[in-house]
Amino acid sequence: MTRQRKLIYDIVQNSNAHMSAEEIFVLARKQMPKIVRATIYNNLNFLTEKGMIRRVKVAGHPDRYDRTLYPHDHLICDICGDLSDISIGDLKEELQLKTGMEITGYELNLHYVCPRCAGEGKKQR
Repeated sequence: MTRQRKLIYDIVQNSNAHMSAEEIFVLARKQMPKIVRATIYNNLNFLTEKGMIRRVKVAGHPDRYDRTLYPHDHLICDICGDLSDISIGDLKEELQLKTGMEITGYELNLHYVCPRCAGEGKKQR
Protein backbone atom coordinates (compact mmCIF):
# COMPACT_ATOMS: atom_id res chain seq x y z
CA MET A 1 0.00 0.00 0.00
CA THR A 2 1.39 3.41 -0.92
CA ARG A 3 2.04 5.96 1.82
CA GLN A 4 -0.75 8.17 0.44
CA ARG A 5 -3.26 5.31 0.30
CA LYS A 6 -2.37 4.19 3.84
CA LEU A 7 -2.77 7.76 5.12
CA ILE A 8 -6.21 8.11 3.50
CA TYR A 9 -7.29 4.68 4.77
CA ASP A 10 -6.08 5.51 8.29
CA ILE A 11 -7.94 8.84 8.28
CA VAL A 12 -11.20 7.08 7.41
CA GLN A 13 -10.57 4.28 9.93
CA ASN A 14 -9.73 6.65 12.77
CA SER A 15 -12.74 8.89 12.29
CA ASN A 16 -16.06 8.48 14.06
CA ALA A 17 -17.66 10.67 11.38
CA HIS A 18 -18.63 9.93 7.81
CA MET A 19 -16.23 12.35 6.13
CA SER A 20 -16.38 13.79 2.64
CA ALA A 21 -13.39 13.65 0.29
CA GLU A 22 -12.74 17.34 1.01
CA GLU A 23 -12.64 16.74 4.77
CA ILE A 24 -10.25 13.83 4.22
CA PHE A 25 -8.12 16.03 1.96
CA VAL A 26 -7.82 18.71 4.67
CA LEU A 27 -6.67 16.15 7.25
CA ALA A 28 -4.32 14.40 4.83
CA ARG A 29 -2.72 17.70 3.86
CA LYS A 30 -1.76 18.32 7.49
CA GLN A 31 0.36 15.17 7.45
CA MET A 32 1.39 15.19 3.82
CA PRO A 33 1.40 18.83 2.57
CA LYS A 34 2.09 17.96 -1.08
CA ILE A 35 -0.84 15.57 -1.47
CA VAL A 36 -3.37 16.68 -4.11
CA ARG A 37 -7.14 16.23 -4.37
CA ALA A 38 -6.83 13.83 -7.31
CA THR A 39 -4.80 11.48 -5.10
CA ILE A 40 -7.55 11.60 -2.48
CA TYR A 41 -10.32 10.84 -4.99
CA ASN A 42 -8.35 8.13 -6.80
CA ASN A 43 -7.49 6.37 -3.56
CA LEU A 44 -11.00 6.67 -2.13
CA ASN A 45 -12.30 5.07 -5.34
CA PHE A 46 -9.70 2.29 -5.04
CA LEU A 47 -10.42 1.63 -1.36
CA THR A 48 -14.17 1.57 -2.07
CA GLU A 49 -13.81 -0.80 -5.04
CA LYS A 50 -11.64 -3.15 -2.94
CA GLY A 51 -14.27 -3.18 -0.19
CA MET A 52 -11.94 -1.63 2.38
CA ILE A 53 -14.26 1.35 3.03
CA ARG A 54 -17.83 2.15 2.08
CA ARG A 55 -19.11 5.11 0.05
CA VAL A 56 -22.42 6.58 1.19
CA LYS A 57 -24.25 8.72 -1.34
CA VAL A 58 -26.25 11.63 0.05
CA ALA A 59 -28.45 13.47 -2.45
CA GLY A 60 -27.56 17.15 -2.64
CA HIS A 61 -24.37 16.67 -0.60
CA PRO A 62 -20.91 15.25 -1.28
CA ASP A 63 -20.44 11.49 -0.96
CA ARG A 64 -19.26 10.37 2.47
CA TYR A 65 -16.94 7.54 3.42
CA ASP A 66 -17.64 4.98 6.10
CA ARG A 67 -15.14 2.75 7.89
CA THR A 68 -17.87 0.36 9.04
CA LEU A 69 -18.28 -2.52 6.63
CA TYR A 70 -20.65 -4.74 8.58
CA PRO A 71 -24.32 -4.43 7.60
CA HIS A 72 -25.87 -1.27 9.01
CA ASP A 73 -28.04 1.57 7.84
CA HIS A 74 -27.88 5.38 7.93
CA LEU A 75 -29.98 8.29 9.14
CA ILE A 76 -29.57 11.31 6.85
CA CYS A 77 -30.87 14.78 7.66
CA ASP A 78 -32.65 16.19 4.59
CA ILE A 79 -31.61 19.73 5.49
CA CYS A 80 -27.97 19.68 6.63
CA GLY A 81 -26.94 16.25 5.31
CA ASP A 82 -25.80 15.04 8.74
CA LEU A 83 -25.20 11.31 8.54
CA SER A 84 -25.21 8.78 11.37
CA ASP A 85 -25.25 5.02 11.69
CA ILE A 86 -28.35 3.14 12.78
CA SER A 87 -28.92 -0.58 13.07
CA ILE A 88 -32.45 -1.79 12.52
CA GLY A 89 -31.56 -5.44 12.03
CA ASP A 90 -31.01 -7.56 8.97
CA LEU A 91 -33.86 -7.19 6.48
CA LYS A 92 -32.35 -9.53 3.90
CA GLU A 93 -34.65 -12.48 4.63
CA GLU A 94 -37.77 -10.30 4.63
CA LEU A 95 -36.72 -8.63 1.38
CA GLN A 96 -36.14 -12.02 -0.23
CA LEU A 97 -39.61 -13.17 0.81
CA LYS A 98 -41.23 -10.00 -0.56
CA THR A 99 -39.33 -10.00 -3.88
CA GLY A 100 -39.02 -13.74 -4.42
CA MET A 101 -35.37 -13.17 -5.34
CA GLU A 102 -32.07 -13.88 -3.67
CA ILE A 103 -30.87 -10.59 -2.19
CA THR A 104 -27.08 -10.30 -2.12
CA GLY A 105 -27.05 -7.01 -0.22
CA TYR A 106 -28.83 -3.73 0.31
CA GLU A 107 -28.27 -0.19 1.53
CA LEU A 108 -30.93 1.57 3.54
CA ASN A 109 -30.83 5.31 4.11
CA LEU A 110 -33.54 6.75 6.33
CA HIS A 111 -34.24 10.43 5.72
CA TYR A 112 -35.40 12.76 8.48
CA VAL A 113 -34.87 16.26 9.88
CA CYS A 114 -32.30 16.22 12.68
CA PRO A 115 -33.12 17.89 16.01
CA ARG A 116 -30.72 20.78 15.30
CA CYS A 117 -32.36 21.62 11.96
CA ALA A 118 -35.85 21.10 13.40
CA GLY A 119 -34.99 23.58 16.15
CA GLU A 120 -33.67 26.13 13.65
CA GLY A 121 -36.85 25.77 11.59
CA LYS A 122 -38.97 26.60 14.64
CA LYS A 123 -36.86 29.71 15.30
CA GLN A 124 -37.45 31.02 11.74
CA ARG A 125 -41.24 30.81 11.98
